[in-house]
Amino acid sequence: MTEYLTDEEQVERIKKWWSDNGSSVIAGLVIGIGGLSGWRFWVDYRDNLAAEASAQFSEMVAALDQRQHDSAIEHANIILDEYGSTAYADLARLSLAKAYVEAGEFNQAGQQLEMIVDGNSEAAIKLIARQRLAAVLLQQGKLEQALSTVNIEYPSEFAAVFEELKGDILVAQGKNEQAIEAYQKARLAQPAVPNAQFLQQKLEDLGRNSLNS
Repeated sequence: MTEYLTDEEQVERIKKWWSDNGSSVIAGLVIGIGGLSGWRFWVDYRDNLAAEASAQFSEMVAALDQRQHDSAIEHANIILDEYGSTAYADLARLSLAKAYVEAGEFNQAGQQLEMIVDGNSEAAIKLIARQRLAAVLLQQGKLEQALSTVNIEYPSEFAAVFEELKGDILVAQGKNEQAIEAYQKARLAQPAVPNAQFLQQKLEDLGRNSLNS
């Protein structure tokens, strides 16, 4: 047996290998191309879906800005029904809850926020929904439920809004000393509360004359 094959022998081996394996190679290429086409189709579909959801979301936000609650709710429901797999679904629920609150429909607002809190949303979205849910529960006079909603461990970035809201709930429960403690935590938190003057007024109403006390 020689160390190298002659040209004729190499050609014959290639022919035999192709005869034995050619159909598998072709099938593999077809499957590969089909998979690539399928992936491309999925990427295009996902991008189109996101674009359509974005358009609906823009319409919803515009309706909210104009206080057209029925129109906002309609667009939000379209997003949830047709684009529930996109990131806009949670944003739609938050906006839908806002529309319901402005319409005085607190039960419906709470339901939308609970779906986010109990779902598989990103952590930051869950915390925003939890804070708003507690505010809705406070508005409804469901004080124990509201307090338990915000009485959790949270990142420092959420300390100001959570502690101020906790103080509001404690005031409603008549627990003024605990409320002062919560308000003072909110005062020291960073980033700061959205309205420091309002927080100061709350402390003054509870007998604390200065935010520095």
